[in-house]
Amino acid sequence: MKKWIVFMGLIMAIYFVACNNAADPLPITFFDSTFQEGTDDWTGDFAYYESGQDSAVNFNISLADIPFRTDSTLRGLRVEGTNTGDSLFWFIKRKITGLDPTLTYKVAYRINLSTSYPDTVGSSGRLTHIKAGASTEEPKKVLSSGYYNTSILKGTFGRDGKEMLVLGNAGNRIDSVAYRSIVRDNANLAVEVKPNAAGEIWLCVGTETKYKGKILLFFDRIYAAVSEKRDY
Repeated sequence: MKKWIVFMGLIMAIYFVACNNAADPLPITFFDSTFQEGTDDWTGDFAYYESGQDSAVNFNISLADIPFRTDSTLRGLRVEGTNTGDSLFWFIKRKITGLDPTLTYKVAYRINLSTSYPDTVGSSGRLTHIKAGASTEEPKKVLSSGYYNTSILKGTFGRDGKEMLVLGNAGNRIDSVAYRSIVRDNANLAVEVKPNAAGEIWLCVGTETKYKGKILLFFDRIYAAVSEKRDY
């Protein structure tokens, strides 16, 4: 019961930020991905690396059991990639349809994930940032002068961008290597996005890291709230 109350409290916080204020009767749509039966249309890609390093990055996205959970039926979206240079940005994305192209929408997240990276100064957990947001067009990697950048405006390392916000780091809340469940959300600030002419937007969640090595995370649940924006 306690976990359910905490969960509902966070969802209400997301509701309020997406709807401007508690008294606002704006319609809101929730997109809840638990990954128990499939990927729920989430796909992935990676950027911020030199051309020809694809095999070294070894990006992979799949469904898998969450390592430290005793319930063998609990699965998650397993995402990994290896930073071979100065930094690496890998991301997962999902298209949302049926929106009004004349309106602007606000998007807020609550993300449950499992991480094994220590949460100490200078550690892999602190050097890896969780970001989330939304864009009008599909987030893609873009090749320029032998280097892959990304089309989504995610901000510089560790900072917010126009289309993605920093939700926190990937630290496991302890000072040793062990899988723990963490929650990241943007309940204090929502991303604003305008749909394309077809009424579509793209949700995007990713990690940005300067840690040289493999970053492997398990997404247990991605909960997104999408609501119309009103100016008062």
